Amino acid sequence: MRSNSVLRLDDARPGLHQAAAWRDAVAPFWTFAIRKEDLAEFRGQSHVQHLGNAILCRATASGLQFSRDRALVARMGVDHVLAHVRLSGRSQVAVGGREQACGPGDICLLDLSQPLSARSTDYQALTVVLPRGLFGAYQGALDALHGQVIRGATPFGRMLNDHLRSLGAHAPGFSEREAAAAAQATAMLLGAAVSGLPEADRVGHAPDGAPLLLILRRFIEAELTAPDLNAETLGRKFGLSRSTLYRLFAPLGGVSGHIRQRRLARAYQDLAAGDGRGARVSEVAYRWGFESPAHFAQAFRAAFGHAPRDVRSQILAETLAEAAASPNQPARTESWPDFYDWVLRLAA
Repeated sequence: MRSNSVLRLDDARPGLHQAAAWRDAVAPFWTFAIRKEDLAEFRGQSHVQHLGNAILCRATASGLQFSRDRALVARMGVDHVLAHVRLSGRSQVAVGGREQACGPGDICLLDLSQPLSARSTDYQALTVVLPRGLFGAYQGALDALHGQVIRGATPFGRMLNDHLRSLGAHAPGFSEREAAAAAQATAMLLGAAVSGLPEADRVGHAPDGAPLLLILRRFIEAELTAPDLNAETLGRKFGLSRSTLYRLFAPLGGVSGHIRQRRLARAYQDLAAGDGRGARVSEVAYRWGFESPAHFAQAFRAAFGHAPRDVRSQILAETLAEAAASPNQPARTESWPDFYDWVLRLAA
């Protein structure tokens, strides 16, 4: 997708029609809910621009609740960073059982490879989505950013606020080269902001040796199908002790926990793409290194709340529920499915 491609959702009519269009527009990122009593007056408008190696979105919407559960995270399988500056309105973002408030001028940072939930008042916001690879030397700091809020009242927060608003104002006129440079500069500023946060202000904490952790995570991702992928293998490959590996992976649920979570996410994608039944479940279980279909099913249910064989029916049920909630939903246009493709293919 070339840079400076643009999608718009700007229907002026409030109500069910606009809520249905909004659902299509935000589907790559969120599952959202609107109170029944608010549906008749719901408003949602969005302007999305592809910058080549980033996506920029300016949105206005009525109050709602939205979330990314583990199933949606697994289904998308992306590892992008989202920075969201509030122009008006307030939200409460819940990550790992902790909530952070985000008000006008604040910048909320989210890791799209992790689940979250939030609730918002009526708002206007500017959002930029950046691939993890764009952060270069600052990638080691990204494990601490999920759910982090950089306050707009701080000096660096004011600078970031100015930068993001300026990016939104001037991006429509960028050449492809300028768009790529602007995205890179944005990633560097956000990375510096996260790296410079005082320990007391951090929601999460990047582990010591974070650059080494990045190397280990990339190795794990490339070797997920290997049956002998474990802490012992990593220790031999990289010359690390068990205690070092434990310290590095503690924020990610341990070595075995992280490997299991990544295998389950990849298995979910496979099941969602197929029929999800019979021998297919066994095939997927063995492909991603589980010792038996029964062990796979137990781990899968613990992670996603339903059996592997029910993935397709679960997706169908969600689709039917959305259709029932919005009976007047118009047919999907050809444009917004392109947005889903933008998100999946975004790369540094």
